[in-house]
Amino acid sequence: MQFLYEFDEKSLFFINRTVRNDVLDIIFVFFSDRMSLLVLVPVLAFIGFTLKKQGNGKLRKLIVISIMAIIAASLSDIVTSRVIKPIFARPRPCQVLEGLFFYKVKSGIWVLTDGISSYKSSFSFVSSHASNSISAAVVFGYFYKKLIPALILAVAIIGLSRPYLGVHYPSDIISGWITGVMTASMVILLFKKMRNKYEYLRI
Repeated sequence: MQFLYEFDEKSLFFINRTVRNDVLDIIFVFFSDRMSLLVLVPVLAFIGFTLKKQGNGKLRKLIVISIMAIIAASLSDIVTSRVIKPIFARPRPCQVLEGLFFYKVKSGIWVLTDGISSYKSSFSFVSSHASNSISAAVVFGYFYKKLIPALILAVAIIGLSRPYLGVHYPSDIISGWITGVMTASMVILLFKKMRNKYEYLRI
């Protein structure tokens, strides 16, 4: 187990310090911010407008799948934040490790952690960002296979952004991805059972 802890920490410092540069700073800060999800609004609106021209059936499909993705991500957030994190109560790396680059969202500046100061009040294990993003991605990818490469890229960037910003260990991200996949799978399975009963869910 000690080997795994050491590997986790070394991987964190590699992502957080070794590969960092000005371009990645901008990319990872953007994708780590929950407000970046607002970018999806005009994208989905454009896709919806395009699909409406092709027929109401395709637009209805997009609406149903979008609602499913929101449900999956919300459920994932509840499971990670309200259940898993309190159970394991793992401190975030920026709270206990010295020499990490940590991005202070409110002030928009990078600081070097000292291993003493508390920069985040919530727990680390598992990553809600990783779990929520992959749960929504799995739902969209299940119904829109052509989107899978773009979804994988987005999920990977969001996941890597968390250790890059010093707020999660790599193991938090991997565990978050597993949690998100399980949550999304449950939502999809429930949907497949319900669509046989409700006609408006037959997409």
